[in-house]
Amino acid sequence: MTTVVPSGLGICESRLRASNSGGWGPPQPHKPNGKPEQLKYSGVVKKKDSEVYVGNVPPEMKEEDILLLLRDFHPQRIKRCHSGLRSYAFVDLGSSEQVQAAIQRFSGHLVNGRRLFLSRTGAGNGRKDPAGTQRTVEMPALERVPRGELGLSQAKAENQTLQPAPPAAVRQICYAVPMEMRGSFLALMLKDCFKDLNWLVSIGKLHGEAGLLVTDALPQTPYFWAIHLTEESHSNMHRLFCQLAEEESKQPYLTKQAVQRGTRCMAECILGDDGAAWNRCWVLEKVEDLAVVLFVDFGRSATVPLNSLRKLDEDVFWDIKPLAQPFMFQKEMVSARPMVRQILQGKVVGPSRLEPHILTFTFCAEEEEEAGDPWEL
Repeated sequence: MTTVVPSGLGICESRLRASNSGGWGPPQPHKPNGKPEQLKYSGVVKKKDSEVYVGNVPPEMKEEDILLLLRDFHPQRIKRCHSGLRSYAFVDLGSSEQVQAAIQRFSGHLVNGRRLFLSRTGAGNGRKDPAGTQRTVEMPALERVPRGELGLSQAKAENQTLQPAPPAAVRQICYAVPMEMRGSFLALMLKDCFKDLNWLVSIGKLHGEAGLLVTDALPQTPYFWAIHLTEESHSNMHRLFCQLAEEESKQPYLTKQAVQRGTRCMAECILGDDGAAWNRCWVLEKVEDLAVVLFVDFGRSATVPLNSLRKLDEDVFWDIKPLAQPFMFQKEMVSARPMVRQILQGKVVGPSRLEPHILTFTFCAEEEEEAGDPWEL
C-alpha cells in the first residue's frame, strides 16, 4: 500500500511507503510464547549528540509530519511528547553535524501559526519526561515522486524576495492572524513591558505614503513586521541602540529562577550576516534550560539559553515604545525571508479586516511601473 504525504508543511516531493503491517515504526518484539513483549519506559531519556529537541510543536502535528519536515537531515527515530499545553519531540538525526544543520535551518520556522525552536539535547545528561503521551516512530522508506504528479510545475523559486500568490488560491485561503500579532497578545506584552496600552491605538493611525524597514516576515503569509521610517523613529533607534550597547556589559545575567513568563530583559538577537546585537525582549515561555522570547523592537521570536539573558527591568530602558509594528500586504502577494532588512516604498491604505492595529500596505503604482517586476525589491 502506498500513501502520499499531504503537502501542508511545504513543497513535498516524497511518498511515504507504509510498512507491511500497515503501522508505523519497528515491529513489536515477541516473547518465546509468541505473545508481544510489553516495552517498558523508565521515564529518563539519555541525551545524545545526534538528537535534536524540537519545541513549541503544534499539537495537531503528527510524528510523520515532523519526520517529513526534517527529511533532508536523515531522521532515524522520533519520540513525541505531550504535557498539558506543551508539545515537543526528540528526533535522532544520526550525527551532531545533522543536528547543527537542522537547528540553523528550522529554529524559528513557522508551522501552523507556531514558531518551532530547535536545540541540542547534549550528551551525558538525562531529561525526565513528564507522564504525557509519547511514542517512538521510525523513519519510513522514501520514494521519489515526479514533480508533475504534485502539480508543482509552476512553483516559484524560494529565493524570490516577494512571491505572487495565484489569484484562485487567494480567494480560497483565509490567512489566520499570527499569534504574536494579535491584539490580545500585544496587550499582554505592553502591560508587562511598557505599562501602557496606548501604543496599540497609536500605530493604527498611520495612513498614506510610507517607507517601511522590514524586521521580520512570516513566510507564505501576507504578514510582516516593519519599522515606519520617520525622523522620530530614526532618533528612537539611535538612542535606544546606543543605550543598550552601553548597558550590555553592565547588566548582570539573570538566574534560572529569575526568568519567568512575562519577564522583561535583554538578549542577543541574530541580525543575519552582521552577527548579533543586544536588544529588548519579553519571555514567552520557559522550557528546561531554554527560553522563548519576543524581541519587542523587531517582532521576532527566538529560542535562547536561559543563562544568556541579562537583566533589563528598569523603566528607563522601556520609555521608548516598540520600534516595529505589524503589517500585511493588500495585494496578492505573500512574505518571504529575503524581505527582512529591505526597505519597502508604498502606501498604507488602512486597517486590516480582522485586527485594526495591523495595517494593510501596497506598493505605489508609479514605483511598480518603474520596477517592471513588482515582486522583486
